[in-house]
Amino acid sequence: MKTILHFAIILSIVLLATEINAQNKVSFSEITTNTKSITTTYFNDYINLDFDALKSQMDNDISFNDTTAKLIFGIELVEGKKQVFENFKNTYTSIVEMKADIIRTIFSSHVGIFEIELTYKFKVGIEKVITIKKMPLIVVLTVKDGKISEHKDYGDYNHFLEQYSNQTKK
Repeated sequence: MKTILHFAIILSIVLLATEINAQNKVSFSEITTNTKSITTTYFNDYINLDFDALKSQMDNDISFNDTTAKLIFGIELVEGKKQVFENFKNTYTSIVEMKADIIRTIFSSHVGIFEIELTYKFKVGIEKVITIKKMPLIVVLTVKDGKISEHKDYGDYNHFLEQYSNQTKK
């Protein structure tokens, strides 16, 4: 009888502690909802090339990487808010327009994923404008403390190379 009483007391304490702990934690759905809002705003500003707006949404320790572009553009991992901001402003300076056709989005916990077809125009030299149409791209954004802490792009640069080549042939 004494053993059953001890078991009942311990079980009650464990259940009470679990309930209190659950009340203090933000739920998965709340975190996911916040992530959707934060990453969607950041993504839209990214596509609109609004780097000043992006800067205010970046965590101080943000990182940016597009490993799929490394062999074409030589882009390496960029770390730190100032460095990522400057990278965007300097690297994207020739881009005059970007448009994303969203195929699918996934928001789960602290991560927002955007699968898109990217159409963009950029200047080559003084007068030439190249248009890349419907390049498959996946943008993965991670949120930490309400800010974007990680930004990863994965593009199918075969589309880029083919279209670029076709438009620059003489």
